[in-house]
Amino acid sequence: MTVTSPPAPASGLVYADVPNRAIAYIIDAILVGILNLIVGAVLGGLGFSPGTLNPDLTFTINYVGLFVVGLVGLLISAAYFIYTWTSMRATIGMRLLGMQIGNAGDGQALTLNQAVRRYLALSAPAILAQVASPIPLVGLVLSLLALAWAIFLIYTTANSPTKQGWHDHYAHSQVVKAARAV
Repeated sequence: MTVTSPPAPASGLVYADVPNRAIAYIIDAILVGILNLIVGAVLGGLGFSPGTLNPDLTFTINYVGLFVVGLVGLLISAAYFIYTWTSMRATIGMRLLGMQIGNAGDGQALTLNQAVRRYLALSAPAILAQVASPIPLVGLVLSLLALAWAIFLIYTTANSPTKQGWHDHYAHSQVVKAARAV
């Protein structure tokens, strides 16, 4: 059995490492979070507030409002990541750090199918945890599972010679960064 080394990225590019990818994701999460806060405030003004603080300092959950705000937040997040991966080849966070994403085979832009698969592989456990967060114990268990999933994705990315995590293999995607001149 022969061991072959992974194909090198295109000239002038290197595989994007975990710290750069994590920083880019944090930047993107902050941007999406700000957009979700703005849209959530508008939805709250329209009567879809996720909850109300009562005069006795207790909190009443509005499950319909929570569902609507959560669903809209999910759609905003999905649209942001899927659009930027397919149309711009990088999210804003990735661009700030000089990274881009493409098809692992030929470096072409991700297809819509690849981007959706990658988004679901990255985000589905966290989405489920957010939806179930108001439910005692279930929300906690799903949050812990989402954290374990994130650790698994980081682990698989860090230990791959091509820096492809499980989510990248699942979507057949590759994240690269411009090589620094020495």
